Amino acid sequence: MLLSEQVRMVRDEEVFATGATAWDTGGDWKDQKTVNVTLSKTKIVYMGFSLEVNGNYEGAGRILLDGVPVVSSGYNSPEDLISRHMYVVLSAGSYTVKFQTAVWSGSTGNGLRMNDTRVAALNFPDKQRNSWDSTVSCPSGTETTVLNQNFTVPATRKLAVGSIKKYVAVVTVYMWNNYGRRNAVKNAGEPNESSPDGSWFNWRIYVNDTQKDWTERRNDRGTSDGSLGSGVGAYGQLRLVLDPGTTYNLKVKAYNGISSAYNGRAVVEIMLCPWIMTDEDYEPVSLDFPQGSTLYVTIEPLHDNTATKYVRVGKQRFVSFGDSTDYYKALSGTGILEFNYTFETVEVVNSVLHVKGYGGCVSIIGVDAR
Repeated sequence: MLLSEQVRMVRDEEVFATGATAWDTGGDWKDQKTVNVTLSKTKIVYMGFSLEVNGNYEGAGRILLDGVPVVSSGYNSPEDLISRHMYVVLSAGSYTVKFQTAVWSGSTGNGLRMNDTRVAALNFPDKQRNSWDSTVSCPSGTETTVLNQNFTVPATRKLAVGSIKKYVAVVTVYMWNNYGRRNAVKNAGEPNESSPDGSWFNWRIYVNDTQKDWTERRNDRGTSDGSLGSGVGAYGQLRLVLDPGTTYNLKVKAYNGISSAYNGRAVVEIMLCPWIMTDEDYEPVSLDFPQGSTLYVTIEPLHDNTATKYVRVGKQRFVSFGDSTDYYKALSGTGILEFNYTFETVEVVNSVLHVKGYGGCVSIIGVDAR
């Protein structure tokens, strides 16, 4: 009997806005595009953009959700090609999304603009949002905890192929201070910023009191101070694989290297879903079905079809000689990938399903049970 679940609910998908904004040649954050979003039920809303610079301008872009900045590009200069993607779980209701730009230096060319702006809704089961916005006074010369929150991953759920084993968490952080565009985003073991001087907010992220390296990050200063009050807001994103039904602690800390106390603000959005894939191997489900059955998994692009996606049965051995000896079957590539594997001599109970590929998703998962 064939039992499957199409976890990507394509009938629920809708696009609210796409396209480019006008060129910006100077000034602090200004609205470039406003998008009104109305949802009839809880969905995952995608918001994204890329930046283009023409000439010698330097600036940034960001997105606001109901007036709250949720993601920034960090600084963008002529040699950079920056894009930002984020997912937010929103319940039924009406929301306002704004795309903004800021430019603090430059004099030749058209300026800076946002390309590929997109606001869309999609839907998967097993999703959750956690979000916080915290502003704290940070004394000079000390590290201050700007945000300290616990969150609990949803419980597992039984599917025809087995139970959910791991959730993907996409943690997007917007970091700001009221001194100016001096926000440095630091990995574990890195010193505080000292170029061109030590007047920086140095931001770090911790899970269960262990500092994590950011998956993506970008300071906001750029190559020069320019107009220091324009375009304030650094970017960090941390992608994690977490256990269902487990509570985790998240901290965002800032070391203030400026000579006086200033406010630090951290805006955090967490999207939890086992079907939106990340850029590390993980097990979305624990396989549990009769021996001799055939497993079916379809993976496909979400916001990106350039990165390679992977679906594999097996596990990396204690000495790895590559996929051909680590996995009983493996499939990789772009586009829609349809994977199947029949468990004849390989035991279901001793096997592991791995998927990987940020920008893609698991869309269908099922088993032909024998």
